[in-house]
Parts: sequence; structure tokens; C-alpha cells
Amino acid sequence: MKVYDPCQDLNAEFSAGRRMSSICSDDDDYNSSLPPHPEAWPQRPLLLRPTPGAGVTIRGVRYSTSNKYLPSYAESQNLPINNGLEAKGRCLVIDFESDLFIGTACLRLKNARKSDCDGDAGDGSGSDLPSPDYFHKKKRTFQVVISGRFKRRIPMSECVTGQIFTRPAGVLPPRIVVKAAVLLMSRLAPQLQSRLEGDCPRLLSPLCSTAQTAQMKSNQTTDADEDLESELQEPHPSAPSSLIQSLPKSKMVNRSTLLDSDNKARIKNRKKVFDELHSNGSVEPSFCPQSEYCFEFYQHLILFDKFALDFPKPVGQRSLKKMLNGQPLRILAMHQEQKQNKTKEMNNEKMTTLWSFDIWHETLYKDARSNSTTDTDVSQ
Repeated sequence: MKVYDPCQDLNAEFSAGRRMSSICSDDDDYNSSLPPHPEAWPQRPLLLRPTPGAGVTIRGVRYSTSNKYLPSYAESQNLPINNGLEAKGRCLVIDFESDLFIGTACLRLKNARKSDCDGDAGDGSGSDLPSPDYFHKKKRTFQVVISGRFKRRIPMSECVTGQIFTRPAGVLPPRIVVKAAVLLMSRLAPQLQSRLEGDCPRLLSPLCSTAQTAQMKSNQTTDADEDLESELQEPHPSAPSSLIQSLPKSKMVNRSTLLDSDNKARIKNRKKVFDELHSNGSVEPSFCPQSEYCFEFYQHLILFDKFALDFPKPVGQRSLKKMLNGQPLRILAMHQEQKQNKTKEMNNEKMTTLWSFDIWHETLYKDARSNSTTDTDVSQ
């Protein structure tokens, strides 16, 4: 099945029985940052929805092996969260579109409540076969896979992922704990842009070096969703599906030492290469509209069922509620353009959404509602 329209026909309807959803994060009826009350959340205490005002349109929700959208999500602001116990082919995926990207997202959160959908839980309960457990023997608690196409050429070094907040942070842990956490993240992402104070805190790092797995496909495929559920592997650096192959040949010199390396070494190699590109501000290579890209992200520091950060001892678990000040966590990627002024200093940053989804926990709702009322009073 053809999941993504050719870029020259992006405004056309999906074929094979699909239809466009009316959910758009810029609609007038969906411009509030406040979600519905948690009592209305089908997977309470968690809620997933497109970020209001981010320009993300939800085309529809379907099973990963299906080409038809599920009617129960046609007008809903709630998007499905998989918990890793779904039977093969029964993961729920989200087709979406922004000004710069069109693709599909599949989210798994450990211990999330199962998604009841059209009378079928989608977790293998209707199958005679035992359900697999994606998180079994894995340290991670979160996994998201984004697959799709860029609508125009965009320098890879200008794409970032992470967290952006629209209000100041709440009560942060002691400074020594925050410093240690940022140091740990900086080791994992050397090009981390960290700003925890001020009106708009952020934690951003290069997209191509932050993803745990990154792949590309040069040709239209008929099985575009098979990677969304499967165990992904970093491509061999010499494989056509490796992002390393998009580098100019002159920059691939001496990269052959890892041609026979294991998966972790290939990931480390790709991260190092694209960290260097980001640091140098290279305008090439670029994402190509004729290719399809797949990014996998996972982490183990956040316990979503408890909504807490799980620091190593002696720090232990720390609740996220007070830190976030009523703001959700995001699944986010953006095109970050920075222009130089006459003195060659960076200024005039322009951020454009590639994709953006909010993960809410019910403990955030009270503070979010209070902040929403305060913002309304200020605007009046």
C-alpha cells in the first residue's frame, strides 16, 4: 500500500479507502492549550494529541497493517498510545502532515492503559496467540517511530528534536541535580541546546544524531509501515539506506573502519558524523523529497505511568508535575534556521514544525487549567 502521496500531489486524498480527518492543531476549535478534563481521556492518566498551534494535521488513525482509517478517531482530539503488548499488526499508527513533512507516527509507552478501539483492544486479546511484549528485557520505557517524507530540501544540520516550552519551568530539583542531569544529557547529545531558565525553556539537539536509529529509502515502497512495529537496526554505513550515504564522498573518507561493526558502533558512528555537521553548520547533505526517512527514538529516564524522572541513586525518582508548570512533554522535531547579521553573529532564529505531539499526564491538568485562566486574564 502507498502510505505517502508523491510530494507533487500532497494535497490529494489518500487512496485505498482513506479519507482526511478534520483534526488540525491550528483550527479555531482547537486553539486552546488546555486539553479536555482527564475524565474524558480514554487512556487516562495519559493523553496524546497534536500540539495546538503547531500546524500539524491528523489525516487519520489506523492499524499498522491496514490502509483504512478507524472511524472512532475521525473527529477525536485523542490519539492512540500503544503499550507494547499489541499483537503483530495491531499497533495503532497516526498519519499526519505539517508544512514541511508528511508521515506516520507510532508511539509505545510502557505500562500505558490499552487502547480500546472499535470493540477491539488491539493488544492481542482477540487472538489465540500470546501477545508479544515489546518492553520485555528492555530498559527503555518510551519508543516512538516517525516515518515519512520531507516536502522540500532541508539541510539535515538544521533539523532538531527535543523539548520546547511556552512558559517558565516550575519548581526544579536542587541545582546540583539539574546540573548533573544536563551533564548526562550533554554526554548523550554533545550538541545539546539547553536553556532551563527564562520564559521559554528548551532542550534541543540535532535530529540526525539524536535518533537511536535513522534510515532512508530512495524508492517508493509497498511496505512503508513494516518498520513501525519491528525491531529496527542501524543500517551498515555502506548500505543505501544509511544516512552516511547522503554525505559528499569527500567527507566519507576514513569512515570505512566501522564497515563490519555491530549495531551500537554503527549508531555511535552516525551520531558523531552528524554532530560534526551540526557544529559546522553544514548546508549539505539535505533531506530529499524523493526519499522516505525513518527515525526511531527511545529513552528510559521517564516513567510515564508514574510521570517521574528515574535518576540513578542516590537521587532516585523525581516527580515531573512541579517541574513542568502544567505543560506537557512533546514528541517534537523542527527546522531551525539561524541567520547571521553583518557581524556574522547568529540571530533571527526561525523555527518551523516538522512534527509535534503533546503527551499529557493527569497530574498536569490542575496547573494547566490555572495557567490557562491566568493567561486569559492577562490578555484581557
